Amino acid sequence: MNSSEETHKERPEKPTKETEVLRTSHWLLSRRGPAFLDPIFRLGDQTIRHIESYVEKGQVVADLGCGWGYYSFVLADMVGPRGKVYAVDLAKKCILKIQRRAEKGGYHNIETYVSSASDLSIIKDRSVDFVFANGLLCSMAIDRQSAVAEIKRILKLKGHAYLSLGATPPLGYVDQTEWEMILQGFNVDMAGDFKEKWTLVSHIAS
Repeated sequence: MNSSEETHKERPEKPTKETEVLRTSHWLLSRRGPAFLDPIFRLGDQTIRHIESYVEKGQVVADLGCGWGYYSFVLADMVGPRGKVYAVDLAKKCILKIQRRAEKGGYHNIETYVSSASDLSIIKDRSVDFVFANGLLCSMAIDRQSAVAEIKRILKLKGHAYLSLGATPPLGYVDQTEWEMILQGFNVDMAGDFKEKWTLVSHIAS
């Protein structure tokens, strides 16, 4: 076997939509942790403090990459029965768990969808007041720019979005250069530094 053949064999395959579905279906590979530990992972979390002044009763919110739905239910309580939360995740098992919990808890303001954030065709243009993408982009091996484009599409002109990176390389897919490029497409209303890995953004005024 020559060196070019060895290089070809050793080169890892590029991720695809199919491999992403398989990866995100496993709690370890998706880096979300098992469902029963989710509330423990949130202890001491300051995320809600960052967004609480931006989310109001009656609003429409999209929780993208919602995982087991911890924040979906927090957001559902924040917007109240006249509001709506879209809970979107690529992992079907997460969505099924949210559906069961919503039914048991009497939450009628959560709509669940199995989908990548790069395809939010189930949500109309300019229909969402607040996009919550906590740890979303850093967990997407592919189609991150498409996800950003979809966030811009569904967000109302006066809406806001919370973007955060749960992990940076090598554990996450978004490095500082890409993060800064993403933020250039928005108005940055409030943010931590790159090490803190979160920001609140809105549309750039046209």
